[in-house]
Amino acid sequence: MRVGRPALGLALAAAVVSAGSVLASTPAELFEQGNTDYEEGRFEDAAAAYRQILQYGLEDPRVHYNLGNALFKAGRLGSAILHYERTLRLDPTDREARQNLEFARGLILDRVAEPEIPYPLRIARDWLDRRSTDATAAVFLVVYLAAAGLAGALPLTRSTGRRRVLAYGAIAAGLVAALSGAALYYKTSQASSEHAIVLGERLDVRSGPAEDNTVLFTVHEGTRVEIRNRLGDWYQISLPNALSGWVPAADVEEV
Repeated sequence: MRVGRPALGLALAAAVVSAGSVLASTPAELFEQGNTDYEEGRFEDAAAAYRQILQYGLEDPRVHYNLGNALFKAGRLGSAILHYERTLRLDPTDREARQNLEFARGLILDRVAEPEIPYPLRIARDWLDRRSTDATAAVFLVVYLAAAGLAGALPLTRSTGRRRVLAYGAIAAGLVAALSGAALYYKTSQASSEHAIVLGERLDVRSGPAEDNTVLFTVHEGTRVEIRNRLGDWYQISLPNALSGWVPAADVEEV
């Protein structure tokens, strides 16, 4: 667990001014208190301190990461996974959070088989999952402009040798632009999909949005589901293996 003494920055200082009357401690003090509680084995107290920071409306990956660690130590697997996921949503490059998430997922009772993905595509997906959407968009923009610039320079060049070099360069840049465009599409589609984590020990998934509907299957604490639809206080959810049904919204929490 990262329990150094990082300054949480100007955003926290601003929050103290706007919300100081709501909570007794500043976010920076709460962060330090949470770190101390964690180091001394008071994991529930540490989790409470980190949660108070989030009440300021601040979304800091370090807070979610430390909260996930405290909840994991307190034996609350589903909530720990939820906050590891939120850490990676804010900072996909956080290697420690990803490792902790994979370890925590290994403890889930459900073993949901995902559709088979060819090895090269799986490697590309895993690589992209560790990059932010902004970085992917920046790469696409740079390569696209390079391809457009090389293609636009072709009619202005009379030398056969230079035209050949420009043509090859434009083709290569165009191929890279197509690949980076596909990568950007993947990142934006992932960002737009809605996922949630099962927090209770077990959760019955029903055929419709009411308690009197048939139980189709059961999921357990920590399982990640995709939210497909909403109706009142119910979510229609699905698993990677295409199983789908309805659950009370209160029994899961969105990432």
